[in-house]
Amino acid sequence: MKSFWKTYEKFRLSFWHSVAIEWRSIKNDKAIVTTFLSLTLLVLVVYTFIYSNEVVFDVDIAVIDQDNSQASRGYISMLNSTKGISTNTSYAEIESAKRAYYRNEVRGILIIPKDFGIDIRRNRQPAITTYADASNMIFYKNILQEVATVTGYYNAGISIKKELSKGKNFTQASQNYAPIKTVSTSLFNTSSGYATFLIPVLTALVIQLVLLMGIGIINGSVHENKKLLEKFPDLVQPGGTIPVLLGKSYVYTIIFALIIPLQIGIVYSIFTIPFKSSIWNIYFYTSPYILSVVFLGITLSSFFKRREDAIVFIIITSIPALMLSGFSYPMQNFPPFFQFLASLLPSTTGINGFVKLSQMNASFSEILNEWKHLWFLCVFYFITAALVLKYRTHQSINEHS
Repeated sequence: MKSFWKTYEKFRLSFWHSVAIEWRSIKNDKAIVTTFLSLTLLVLVVYTFIYSNEVVFDVDIAVIDQDNSQASRGYISMLNSTKGISTNTSYAEIESAKRAYYRNEVRGILIIPKDFGIDIRRNRQPAITTYADASNMIFYKNILQEVATVTGYYNAGISIKKELSKGKNFTQASQNYAPIKTVSTSLFNTSSGYATFLIPVLTALVIQLVLLMGIGIINGSVHENKKLLEKFPDLVQPGGTIPVLLGKSYVYTIIFALIIPLQIGIVYSIFTIPFKSSIWNIYFYTSPYILSVVFLGITLSSFFKRREDAIVFIIITSIPALMLSGFSYPMQNFPPFFQFLASLLPSTTGINGFVKLSQMNASFSEILNEWKHLWFLCVFYFITAALVLKYRTHQSINEHS
């Protein structure tokens, strides 16, 4: 029994010593303070402000009216009534519209053919040609969606007028045209806003990026100055890596326990980003996420010989981490190797679960698989961190001998 309490006391002292050393390293390093505080909030504030308009309105398109009839002018008038696009009818022929397109003065071209009105009156089907800038999917979607909507309403008006001319009342005429009524409902992101889509993803991703950078800078400094054993002498003892790892992870968990509500409370409130969960659910879910990132950071930073290596590494890997998260393209359509690689990144699962909790009003049972996977990554990277830390300890012993 005495040996147990002796071991416990030794573990406790080593744990709190590691907490004190890691906290001192953070608060005495201006780069770390900037990384954890300024960058964590600044990135979200800047990105949210950039996308604060949420939805793109009034995309300019060139309209070439080759018919110049009452029917074509009515169609153009309907296009102008939409919020998504704005028409410019000053182009008489296709070449001038193309030059405007290549100068980025317009993002699409719509051509109303000659005899447009005559063909409609004679029950012939005229073809309206639309060219949209597919290099930018937001412009492309706006143009094609608005043109398709207006064309549908215009067609409905023609059909209803024909039915009315046959002596039917408006209700009968409209029912004959559209026997099936569709009701579309936007779920979760009801405004279809880009910021509402992007910012929850960034909130979870920033945790990983900032932690990896901060841990990399701290450990890079330790390795550069060869002070690993001086700061953590208990590493040479059997089992000494465990309290050191737990002490380090405790510090970062507490820091982000304070930062996360600041992110949500400040950024989400200022820019009216919806938040549909409780902060306690977020804490419960992000605990294994933060721990897995911390242990991953310790694992990776053990290979950094200088503090600058961490910054270079994060810059190189941040874009792949974002792409592999599945926010821009469905992860199930990735090749198998990249699906496996994505599953090893805490941000992939962390983002998915965080978005479900904060935006989709999911219950905790509905993100249980993600939570379990994060705990698996936590254990896996704890083991790798312990192994590489032990390896670095042996290297330090050899260097001092």
